[in-house]
Amino acid sequence: MFLSLALALSAPADPAPHVAAAPRYYMVLFGGQSVPFVPRTAHTFGTFVKATPDATGALSLEQVTISWLPESGPVQPLRIRSVPGHNYTLEETFAIAAKNNARMSMWGPFEIDAGRYNAAAQAATLESGAVRFRSLDSLGRNRRVQHCVHALTFADPKLQSLRQPVLKVGEPGTAKLAIKYAESGAFASTETHEWLVDALGLDKQPVVVRRTLGEQVPRQWK
Repeated sequence: MFLSLALALSAPADPAPHVAAAPRYYMVLFGGQSVPFVPRTAHTFGTFVKATPDATGALSLEQVTISWLPESGPVQPLRIRSVPGHNYTLEETFAIAAKNNARMSMWGPFEIDAGRYNAAAQAATLESGAVRFRSLDSLGRNRRVQHCVHALTFADPKLQSLRQPVLKVGEPGTAKLAIKYAESGAFASTETHEWLVDALGLDKQPVVVRRTLGEQVPRQWK
């Protein structure tokens, strides 16, 4: 018994397996409109990223974009009846922006917590066909009809109760929304994570203007 114990103690221990770190989460907020300004082109949307490291430290990225617009045809701001909506990908949204000669502002990428990644569940709800689009929605009372801003804020545990998150549209309205996210504690800090700009291909989008929290963003009328 003593010999076997001595051998066990003198034998080299197996190296501890490398434990992968926990996933981290990020958000990029976008808002824009055509130049010159046309109300139907104003849009707010966001992309959420889950970055999961493996045992070697390499990152696997999972992304979800909430970009809620009519399924077919342009937005009709004064339309009373709702229309079928569609949740567009990041690439599809930039293609629409280019078609509209739109400029987009971007806030972030900011780190967020896991709870804010509920955006994946909201995107699934939008894509299920249970929600329709209308610019003049019901101020949050009827979640079956949503405009682009509510489609985004309904994914957030603290902002989802806002009846009218912003009063302006496009870049100026999204600038105000970025402040609301920050004030609600959505962002771990004001630090931006530049590696995600390249990873998401945002560096290849000529229409994107980088913005900082609290920056005054005038609407481009001409």
